[in-house]
Amino acid sequence: MVTRKCQLCGSDALEPVIDLGHHPLADTFLPPEALDDKEKTYPLRVLLCECGYATLDVVVPAEERYQAMDYSYTASNSPVSVKHFSEMAKEMITRVGVTPDDLVVDVGSNDGTLLRAFRDQTGCRVLGVEPSGNIAAMAEQKGIPTLHEFFDSKAVEQIVSKGGAKAITATNVYNHITDLNAFMADISRALTNDGMFVFEAPSLLELVSRTAFDTVYLEHVSYFGIKPLARFYKKFGLHIHKIDLNDYMGGSMRVYVGKQPAAATIVENFVRQEKAAGIYDHATYVAFMARVRAFKSNLYRQIVEIKRRGGVIIAIGAATKGNTLLNYCNLNRTLLECVTDSSPLKIGKITPGSHLPIVADADIPKNATHALILPWNIGAFLKDKLKHLPLEFIVPHMGN
Repeated sequence: MVTRKCQLCGSDALEPVIDLGHHPLADTFLPPEALDDKEKTYPLRVLLCECGYATLDVVVPAEERYQAMDYSYTASNSPVSVKHFSEMAKEMITRVGVTPDDLVVDVGSNDGTLLRAFRDQTGCRVLGVEPSGNIAAMAEQKGIPTLHEFFDSKAVEQIVSKGGAKAITATNVYNHITDLNAFMADISRALTNDGMFVFEAPSLLELVSRTAFDTVYLEHVSYFGIKPLARFYKKFGLHIHKIDLNDYMGGSMRVYVGKQPAAATIVENFVRQEKAAGIYDHATYVAFMARVRAFKSNLYRQIVEIKRRGGVIIAIGAATKGNTLLNYCNLNRTLLECVTDSSPLKIGKITPGSHLPIVADADIPKNATHALILPWNIGAFLKDKLKHLPLEFIVPHMGN
């Protein structure tokens, strides 16, 4: 679907600001037999509306993104994610006032890691909503009640029948939503009057400030600033109560949204930061793309030089963002041997586009000399994890 109008304000005044060429779906890791078929690619371009909302130019249907093949990411496999979600649950329990009688719903609940943290810390009722069948089944096996479907009016009916949700979470999910108007109408209906919708998503402010171009991929439909969101929420009777920035996923914002009125200064103070950084100005993105092109040239030249000197280079961490980096920078089997990962759902598969085999950390080639860390946001964690190996690490990001 080609984006013609802004989801938030309805304007057709959309201008391209980021262009990374053609890419396959970044979060669809391929079984080896899939290489027999022609791989689909789509333009990976971001448009900026006059209202400040940023969105993909071409949006791939959600069914193709999350249901055409088995999904490969599980939060429980990452110690970093488990710790992050445990701390998020603790903060929300205090902030929202979650009690054992309350219902907490997680949209795009994955294998139930966040909901388990809520249940373990409060004994509250939990419900996951997860469209990927294999992942929903894993959550159910772990004892997390999960609806295998997209979050829509059908799911909301079940939530309302349970008395509504005191808290609804969406972690790195809200930016994946295709129809934000329908989604927010459903959120408003599913929330109790004193409840909170809390989403965590990559921040447009952080994306620009850190030159985090690898946060852009086809699964990420939206790139959020607070200015357009605050105006958008008014039509649903919702207000922003709290905004926090954190380093998760390389620069995310956690936003609390509720039905009760909130102090206007919460939004005003944050919007001042956004305007100071120029994230609603086209000139900012001209400079951004210049930095991205320079990064691509420098990293490619560095990898080629290592290879020319006889180095053997692997990649570490089969992260979704890593696929944007690999494909934009033209790094593939001619330069890299493989990518390693600890997830059983990824090992044995192939990275989209670059077609690197994914192997277990234990199977890192003995002759490897250099390691390109793809999830640069957890570079320190990965370097410490693999410090026993004689590898020279490359953490490929200007913002790190």
